[in-house]
Amino acid sequence: MLLDSVESVLRALGVPLGGILIGLALGAGLFATADWLHRRPSRAIAGTVRIRIVPGPRSPTETGAATSPAAPVDVTSKNGTRTVFLEGAGASPNAPLPRARRFVLVLAASFVVLSALELAFFSVLFLPYDHLVGYAGAALFWPQAWPGVYAVNSVSQLVPDYIFPMYLAAMAAFSIASGLLYRRPALPTNRRAWALGLLLLYVGVEVVLDAVFFTVPGQSVRNLAIVVRTMTGGVFLSGLVFCTLFLPTPYRVKARYARDTGAIVQFFGTGVLAIAFAASALVLVDRALGDGAILLPFTLLLLLPLVTLETFIALNRPLYFRQLRRRPLPALTEYHPPVSILVPAYNEERWIAEAIHHADVAAGKYPGSVEIIVGNDGSTDRTSELARAAIRSLEHCKGLVVDLPHAGKSNGLNGALALASGEIVIRLDADTFVSERLGFAAVIPHFADPEVGGVQGSIHPRQRKGWTRKLRALEIAWGHYFQRPAVMGVRSGEVIDGLFSAFRRKDLVALGGWVPWNGEDTELSMRIQRLGYRVRMEFGARAYEDVPEDYDALRRQRVRWARGILMANGQHYPSLLSTTPEFAGLGVLLWFLTFARSGVRSLVYVFLVLLLLILGVHALVDVAFLLLLALTIRAVPLAYFLVKMQRWDMLPWIPFFPIASVLKQSFRFEAFGLMGPEANHEYA
Repeated sequence: MLLDSVESVLRALGVPLGGILIGLALGAGLFATADWLHRRPSRAIAGTVRIRIVPGPRSPTETGAATSPAAPVDVTSKNGTRTVFLEGAGASPNAPLPRARRFVLVLAASFVVLSALELAFFSVLFLPYDHLVGYAGAALFWPQAWPGVYAVNSVSQLVPDYIFPMYLAAMAAFSIASGLLYRRPALPTNRRAWALGLLLLYVGVEVVLDAVFFTVPGQSVRNLAIVVRTMTGGVFLSGLVFCTLFLPTPYRVKARYARDTGAIVQFFGTGVLAIAFAASALVLVDRALGDGAILLPFTLLLLLPLVTLETFIALNRPLYFRQLRRRPLPALTEYHPPVSILVPAYNEERWIAEAIHHADVAAGKYPGSVEIIVGNDGSTDRTSELARAAIRSLEHCKGLVVDLPHAGKSNGLNGALALASGEIVIRLDADTFVSERLGFAAVIPHFADPEVGGVQGSIHPRQRKGWTRKLRALEIAWGHYFQRPAVMGVRSGEVIDGLFSAFRRKDLVALGGWVPWNGEDTELSMRIQRLGYRVRMEFGARAYEDVPEDYDALRRQRVRWARGILMANGQHYPSLLSTTPEFAGLGVLLWFLTFARSGVRSLVYVFLVLLLLILGVHALVDVAFLLLLALTIRAVPLAYFLVKMQRWDMLPWIPFFPIASVLKQSFRFEAFGLMGPEANHEYA
């Protein structure tokens, strides 16, 4: 009797009780997931291998089970060679990086086969789905009647909504390739359970969304439904990917500085403004074209994230430079602490002597004392010999060559750090030349501000010939000159590139140095920021990097980078759920949004191909115009910053910039295939 009375009241008020209950259930599920992530086991140290000088060799009893014995290493300076004992040197070798051809081939083949089957049997497969949507609508709108008006496979739609089946095919293909369904060694049961749960939840969420969107007729609602479906699919696909990845144990960090809630307000405030501006601009463009029935869904899916990102950067970039003006830097004559330049090197006989020479010339432009320490990571060529000769020829600074047992780049860095004495440490790759004209001095005054913990100098490709070098120049103009100051200004910068960056030595020592796996620069950048430090970009200092000269070398480099970024975010995602999310957490959030966006973009390209297959040449003009519009949006900031870089020769190459995005995405796919159960031993 009471239930009948409640139902009568709800019917009279028009309140969809079912929708409220389902919404509460989904909200509780999200809260439980966030709470589980927050309570996951974590460690108090970042998994670094600390290297330090000890008086002499010690027995296992003296060092303890968790500490590696001290290794004798030769240290060469102008005054000769001496032997010191370094505890931890060579203790944790970097794992070799194999290929993941099988994973990429299985992923691509599975997606093609599954998507083709879904398209061939579209009506048959989605007829029961439409009935499911009807049942969900009845539950959502209870005690009201569900006012559904059309279905997913409605023949009235010019282009059926293929986003959902394409995402299902992508998720199933990834499950096959990564071993969620079958693999040796098999993924743990809990991983498979999480993945299956995500797939079922994804289908459930899509059913609920359709039950809502199918209540209002009209093309505008269909367009909005496609956009929401695409964004939702991107998030769930990203979640499925992370079910298969084996990442480092999350790391606990206690912030040293007080909250900066203004950064959170700025991040979300400018984000909302960017979305509103981008959506309004694209709707106006679509109306001007007068082809909303076809173009608008693809315009929104492809261009909305791009225009939103550009607007977000355009809003925050001036605020970054405003922050700098409000925190004026001291002159070098007033602030010039001692500097140590650390150069990790492994088989770098081609460049090491020249890199040391350029750093020496740059040291001559700095008023403080400078030392160059080469961490020779067990090179098997003439790197050590040539580095020693270059150190003996130094004119403007002191220098050391530390000959370490081979264990990877972090071993060379941490071994050099153990002998460093400067207040500021500059990390410089062995194939990177500091500009003799600009030098490195401009990065140092930033450290007079106690809230600044890391600074990156500007980086330019050293070589100009070759397509890989040209794509890298475009990438630097877009990522370093345009984007990086903006994200640093809103505390969402993820990385300061290791090949030319600076930190306080006391911070590096306290944190244990660099971790012994891919992406040690990204991980350290995030660890520094989690302490509460700000990071900066300094365009008045410059270095010239060696860029891979062919596809295979580029692939090896970018697969390492992609793995490193995944590892670093896997270790530091707790920052987003902490009491100080502005300290690196905003960077994790922005990275995840761009990560999900890359999956969305890939599916949109599939959608455009389907449009061409269905509508033929009639859609060719629309698709071509859409792609041209996307390129033009990027071309404006690219052209501006290429001119700022004095790379006028790169302007004709702007149309090729999308190739860089496609290559990065393909390398990321390969990185996924290298982060299964076998990756776990890297973090030991």
